[in-house]
Amino acid sequence: MPPAAEPGSRVAPRRPALTRLHSLARHRLTQAALALAAAVVLWRLAGTGITGWAVGLGMDEQRGALVASLLVVLGASGAVTAFGGRAGPARSGALLGLVAVEVAPFLASAARSGSTAGLATTTVPLGWVGQPLGMLLLGWVAVTAGAALGGLLRTDLLGLRARLRHDRRGWAPLLAGVALVALVALPAATTALQDGSLSALYGYGTSPSEPHPTAGHPRPGVVAVMKGARHAPAGHLDRIRVGGRDVDVYLPNGYGTQLSTDYPVVYFLHGYPSTETQWLSGAQLPGVLDQLIATRVVPPLIAVLPDGNGQHTPDAEWGDTAHGDRVETWLVDSVVPAIDSGYRTLGASHRGICGLSAGGFGAVNIAVHRPDLFSWAASYSGYFGARRDVFKGLSGPANSPALTVTHVPPVLRMPLYLGVGTGDGHYLDNNEQFATELRRLGWNDVSFDVVPGGHGWAAWRLEMVNSLEWLGTLWPAPAEHPTAGPPIDQVN
Repeated sequence: MPPAAEPGSRVAPRRPALTRLHSLARHRLTQAALALAAAVVLWRLAGTGITGWAVGLGMDEQRGALVASLLVVLGASGAVTAFGGRAGPARSGALLGLVAVEVAPFLASAARSGSTAGLATTTVPLGWVGQPLGMLLLGWVAVTAGAALGGLLRTDLLGLRARLRHDRRGWAPLLAGVALVALVALPAATTALQDGSLSALYGYGTSPSEPHPTAGHPRPGVVAVMKGARHAPAGHLDRIRVGGRDVDVYLPNGYGTQLSTDYPVVYFLHGYPSTETQWLSGAQLPGVLDQLIATRVVPPLIAVLPDGNGQHTPDAEWGDTAHGDRVETWLVDSVVPAIDSGYRTLGASHRGICGLSAGGFGAVNIAVHRPDLFSWAASYSGYFGARRDVFKGLSGPANSPALTVTHVPPVLRMPLYLGVGTGDGHYLDNNEQFATELRRLGWNDVSFDVVPGGHGWAAWRLEMVNSLEWLGTLWPAPAEHPTAGPPIDQVN
């Protein structure tokens, strides 16, 4: 029983329930605000990249942005739940984050763009209400999943902390586990997402192990000659900037010493979503070229690896797009002249272009547009029709090699390599149709190569090697500059 108050004393009224309620409300509001802020910050940091990744999987930009925003609010809800322990405020704040980064911008953009000009239209009120509600429903699912994951993570972390308090010796295995994750698991996870897990299982460096033949390999001669490449001399990699973009340049062994030699050039266009580093990490291109050059499968050549991501929209398809990107113009008007002026090259007669997936589309599209610049082109699991969300209106047919290939005069028809995997779904169908069209046109120099594998490095690397082996039969060894002396017409 509490002691009685002394006469004349003033006792402040106690309101424990109200005090706790106020503290709880303030705590909940703080966590909700944190979740909202986390969603906005994550969107700023990763929203564009995730949207591009989703578009690269075949989605249009609107769906890509929606997927990106859902992943962002999932992460925000999970992080705040793991940090603060209350799922409700984290979910509410993250859902408000979805309104801030996706729902409101979508409605504002829709109001600005309006309906298609020149067509009769009526406004659908239910759509203006239903679509935001649908987004919020998807957001509710995402933030709920994020909160559940965050709660599990919090439980695991609290349990681990309790164990470590009782057993100080547990720090050693914990630190070992953290080190293992930091040194091995995190880089491996990044590689798996960026290049696929297969690319990390085999090395194609300058001292390769004995290669093993692939079942059904369409060009077994490559395997045979590469057995002699156990100590192939390594080339050199430059990185330059052209028009504000990165370009990696592979120079073959001997380039810096054989100063009287000019070299063929091949441009390698990456797929999407990726950058020029895809050829370094996924393809391991420098090591592959070292081997192919050392075994004389291809002559010593310069490989150019440009970054083809758009500045307005990452997935520019290596073209001049409706969004304002001018990647094709940058490549042909800036990169090609920069390489020819900065390095010893043989010019258009020995200039090729190739690419994988979206890069395969870009390589053939650019080669067909500029047959005067490229004397060889190759597509590794590419496609030959313009993406409607990237090339709109008349630019669509103009950027569809399946249509524009008919405009190339016979005298300018360069050798074309088309490679695709047996398990590559509609890409296989698309390549077969394009090869059929080329045969109908009487395009003589076409190599249509179907290899084992799907839409990944198991097929892409084999297609790349096969195409370069074919290229080695088309291009002679590099030419040398004539010895310095008087002009030929002045020699007696």
